[in-house]
Amino acid sequence: MHNELEAAFGQLLADNCTPDVVRAIERGGSPDALWSTLIESGFADALVPEAQGGAGLRLADVLPLVQACGFHAVPLPFAQTMAARAVLAHAGSARPSGPITLDATAAHMSAEERLALNAALCAAQIAGGTARVLEMSLEYSTQRVQFGKPVSSFQAVQHQLSVMAEQSCAARMAAQLCFASESHLPDARLAAMAMVVAGEAAEVVASGGHAIHGAIGISAEFDLQLYTRRLREWRVEAGSPTYWSRRAGCAWWDAPQSGDAVGFALDSLAVARF
Repeated sequence: MHNELEAAFGQLLADNCTPDVVRAIERGGSPDALWSTLIESGFADALVPEAQGGAGLRLADVLPLVQACGFHAVPLPFAQTMAARAVLAHAGSARPSGPITLDATAAHMSAEERLALNAALCAAQIAGGTARVLEMSLEYSTQRVQFGKPVSSFQAVQHQLSVMAEQSCAARMAAQLCFASESHLPDARLAAMAMVVAGEAAEVVASGGHAIHGAIGISAEFDLQLYTRRLREWRVEAGSPTYWSRRAGCAWWDAPQSGDAVGFALDSLAVARF
């Protein structure tokens, strides 16, 4: 299921959400064509129960979709809309046809629940975004030649790439754990943990990508900044990594001997971070 969803949605974005489209929307162009394509695809209702016209998928099933939003720098709140439509559907409320944010679910979720859900979405988009920056950095370092050699052959660059790969993998694993839910909502404790890990990954990978690309990486004409800007935005959109570190630490402190999967994840985070 995951591979099929990832392939279909990834191709949809590759065809319709190109860097040129992203730039045009950022410059004030109409997002209507892209939004219509996304809505008509049906993916926005992936989490909506089948009885209400959706696909009835679990949060774990749609992780590839949210990651793809990060990988392709989608300039619209598609991930939030997908999550908000699910909350509204489960609450029996009407679902607006346009882009919506989690604020639209205020009547059905507490502020803490909305914050945790947004954290999960940000962590997953960071996982996708770091994968894209790593991919671009690997490609550029093999093509860029200095002193007669590809810069990817230099030990310092290899070290930088290995650190970026490690952080991107960590973000992906944290998002997977955070999305491992049988419902349409994440566990708040795992959402906190995911943002701690993903927040660090966003900063390390964004900085590493610019270090490898050098001066060309900061130019508006080059695509790298489309992704690194978003990584830094998602890193703080739902709260800073320091805030989520405190939340994760408090959750671990309150239930250090839980013995369940969440407790194990928090224990692992505590060993690594505190």
